[in-house]
Amino acid sequence: MATTPAPVPATPVPAAVAKPATPAVVSPFVAIENDVVWIRTHVLAILFAVALIGGLTLGGITLTENLIERHDARVAAAQQQKEGVDTATQQALLAQLTQDRAADAARDAAQTTLIQTLVAQMAQQRAATAKQVATDSTLDAQSAAARLTTQTKANPGDITVSGNNIIMPLPITRTVVADLDLLPQAQSDVNNLQAQLTAQQTLTTDAKSELADDNKVIAADKDELIATIKADNAACKVQVDAQAKKDRKRGMWVSFASFVGGLVVRSMI
Repeated sequence: MATTPAPVPATPVPAAVAKPATPAVVSPFVAIENDVVWIRTHVLAILFAVALIGGLTLGGITLTENLIERHDARVAAAQQQKEGVDTATQQALLAQLTQDRAADAARDAAQTTLIQTLVAQMAQQRAATAKQVATDSTLDAQSAAARLTTQTKANPGDITVSGNNIIMPLPITRTVVADLDLLPQAQSDVNNLQAQLTAQQTLTTDAKSELADDNKVIAADKDELIATIKADNAACKVQVDAQAKKDRKRGMWVSFASFVGGLVVRSMI
């Protein structure tokens, strides 16, 4: 019986040994081109950051100036409105005062003229009365009877003379008695009128003095108004300066924040 030979094991074929990769040769032109791209990119980024910082800074300054101008305009408008109201009120008061003074001056002139006329008439009447009294003291009976006839408007012959005696009927006697009764009242009225005239002259003098004082008060009020307006303007200027300082500080902070933001953007790029 034939023996089957044992199979011969296959000899393993050794795997191919991998050869090391040969490094690619980089062209120097490519390296230079890459460097140029890198530089250009960073230059553009830097220019963008500078432009951003400059724009934010200019924007902050412009915003600050705009805020200051708007604030100054509001304050100036409010101040002008207040001064306009004060000036209009002052002008209205002065116009009313001028009108009142003109009316008072015309009325005072008319009253002064009337008083002077009445005083002149009283002086003439007093002079005539004094002259008549002096004449009456020298009258004889006939002249006295004639004077009584004229004064009492008696008919001729009603008043007669007997020696140094004057005879007149009862109705005329009653008229003389009534006139004599009215004489004290007339004298009292004259004295009262003179006292009233003196009092009125005193009132007129006081009124003129009060008018002078009122003029002083008006002048003082006018000066006070001018001083108040100047003080308001000064206070307004102080407020504007203070607000301007605040706005400048805000603008500086905005500019600083813009600069920091630009640096942050630059670092991120």
